[in-house]
Amino acid sequence: VTSVLDTDRSTQRVLSKYESRGEVEKRVVQAVKDWLLNDHRIVESEVVKERWVAMDEVWNSEKWMTGVSESSASRSDGENEEDNGEKAKKDESRFALELRAQREVFLSKLFSEGSTAMTSSSTPSLDDSALDSSTEQEQSDATNEALTLEQVDPILFFDAARNIMGALGRYCARRARSSPMEVAWWKVKESGLTLPKDVISTYLYVVGTMGMADSLGLGSARRSIGSSFSPLSDDKKESELEEEDSDSKENDKFLIPEEVATYHDLLSKPTESSMSLRIKSLASKGDAKSAEMLLEAFKKSIEADESSKELIRLRTYLPILKQYCDVGDISAALSLFKRMMTTNGVVLEPENYVLLLASIAENKYFCDDSPPIEGAHDLGYSHSSGPGLFDELASEMAADALEITSASARRLYNSLAIGFQNNSSSDSEESSAVASPLKQVHPLMTMPLTRQPANSNELVASRVALDRSTGVCPVTAAQQRLIVLEPDQRKQLHDDLLDLSTEQFKKWAGEKANHSDNPAREQLQQFSDWLDEREDEPFTAIVDGANVGYYMQSFDKGIFNYHQINFMVNTLEERGENPLVIIPNKYGNTGFFSSKGEKQRLDRTEIGIMNKLMDSGKLYRVPPGCLDDFYWMLASVSEQSASRKGKDLSVSNDDPDGRFPGTRPMLITNDQMRDHKLELLEPRLFRRWYGCHIVNYNFTAFVLGESVANNVVGFSAADFFSREIQGNECPLNTDQDEQANWRGHAWHFPVSDWDLDERFVIKIPVKDKDT
Repeated sequence: VTSVLDTDRSTQRVLSKYESRGEVEKRVVQAVKDWLLNDHRIVESEVVKERWVAMDEVWNSEKWMTGVSESSASRSDGENEEDNGEKAKKDESRFALELRAQREVFLSKLFSEGSTAMTSSSTPSLDDSALDSSTEQEQSDATNEALTLEQVDPILFFDAARNIMGALGRYCARRARSSPMEVAWWKVKESGLTLPKDVISTYLYVVGTMGMADSLGLGSARRSIGSSFSPLSDDKKESELEEEDSDSKENDKFLIPEEVATYHDLLSKPTESSMSLRIKSLASKGDAKSAEMLLEAFKKSIEADESSKELIRLRTYLPILKQYCDVGDISAALSLFKRMMTTNGVVLEPENYVLLLASIAENKYFCDDSPPIEGAHDLGYSHSSGPGLFDELASEMAADALEITSASARRLYNSLAIGFQNNSSSDSEESSAVASPLKQVHPLMTMPLTRQPANSNELVASRVALDRSTGVCPVTAAQQRLIVLEPDQRKQLHDDLLDLSTEQFKKWAGEKANHSDNPAREQLQQFSDWLDEREDEPFTAIVDGANVGYYMQSFDKGIFNYHQINFMVNTLEERGENPLVIIPNKYGNTGFFSSKGEKQRLDRTEIGIMNKLMDSGKLYRVPPGCLDDFYWMLASVSEQSASRKGKDLSVSNDDPDGRFPGTRPMLITNDQMRDHKLELLEPRLFRRWYGCHIVNYNFTAFVLGESVANNVVGFSAADFFSREIQGNECPLNTDQDEQANWRGHAWHFPVSDWDLDERFVIKIPVKDKDT
């Protein structure tokens, strides 16, 4: 409070305005400050508690879905109380009436017993930075003694308090300081202060996102509200206080986050933020069922309200899911998770899938002989338990997540070790049993690489390094695939590039940009239309002209080299490709400033190469002010409808003409596109596009127009297999007993903090029942 009074200019201006009205107003403002800086309770705890019991009853029994009317919510403390009389009270909600009654009690206590309250032995010692001097404090107390209830303007008093408390909320939010809110909330309650909607929203933010929930009882260390603010009395022993505190904990029904949520909801209407606090509280008390019922009721209320823009987010569902998983209620957890997957606003993280998978594994539902999970078939799963259910859940995860962390890998490892702990590797000779060599490890232990091939009936949960050139796993022998973009994903990428060109143009043009006219998007769309409508042979290789032209040209005489571009085009044509070179606009001129900032002029030979490529339709010059990256990226996913005529342009591994295998059009570049990765696409689209279309190259750089003898271009795919979660069938191990006939999928999970070719692999073997 002292920091707010010293630093918040808005609050200082308001208080100064009030103080300038006269001596009485100045004394009222000082009374507000003294009250906020004093830890003595003005109103008895039981009175305040009863008031908030009534508040909670209002929330539970009345219109919690709709809150109070705007007229009630916007009415100021004390405003029109005398003018409107009974009519005002009749129009007010019960919430507003309860606050009004509390304000009346508070003011009567403060200004009839004010001198005793503000100067009691419980007043804390304040250093020099809190008040100007002890003498000024004594003078202030003496001044307060002279104030009577009749002299105090309630509107002025509460408006001053509201300004300070609002500033305090903003102070806590900006500095991630939650502890002052404990005292602030008691002051709000005992005074019956009506806070503006933006202020109570700030309070809600502070108690909901900065650890306040745990410190005030939503975690394991609960505290009663009464014990948070009771000053120690000289005539009470600490043991007595502890006993009272224990009783209070048992009987006290309310916690600060819940009370802030109640106040917020009754002031306006429930929001996702306020409901999230209530649901966290219920879940932390072990009442996940009630939390889920409340969430579903809130969900129905916002679905029924066409004007509502509320979205239920992951943070609101997650406490319920965690509670179900903690107590082993897997049926409820699976049902809730399925609803989370289809709820707008819920963006699932890989860790959420890991939580569910690990909980199911720990409860032994992935074992082949495990009982069914109740309701699994009703949720659409073909398997209600066993390895088949794991495959289905892993498939859902693969469709929604790209990778996991090493901590998640260890969590999955330990959960499988627990779930299969009765299947030790010593039983491996029993052909009918899954053999588990897994032993629990420390959650922080670094997982070692495994290179030894697993037996066909062996449970696998290992860190492996895939063969870079084949994608084969050394433990399961499963081969990873290069997963291509689906047609709808190609269209999404196409549309995302158009959107990004709009944003890029706005940044480039700045204030000069006309929001109704965006030439960058229009030009890129025209390029896309040209690719789709041209009827010549389809392009099968898109060349990043600037990247090839500057390849290895960092030496002193290095230039933008058209000879290198010509060399690349000739090589591609010799290998059966139809290339299109895309260059930034300036490189289509005979003179330009190079990337080194030096003026470069093309000689006759280079001009001849440029004109030849243009005349043959193999060189596309990007319009001025447009980014060439968007053009060669879009060209790589273009349908080229008229020229392709429905033909699949991809080249197989055993192409009879020896063409480079893979998706067409391929994109010839060594650009790592780190900038695009951050801002361009949904990560899965970017990875699939990059892995399927990018082809890297190498050759000996040209010096001006000269090249070494027998210079050749070497091509290599950027990725031989996709770096995303995928499951693949394991081949039968013919070296082992074929009668056992074990099979299974190996699921490989990329791990964000491991090497690029490393994976966490899980395989739960299945015995073929037909043999």
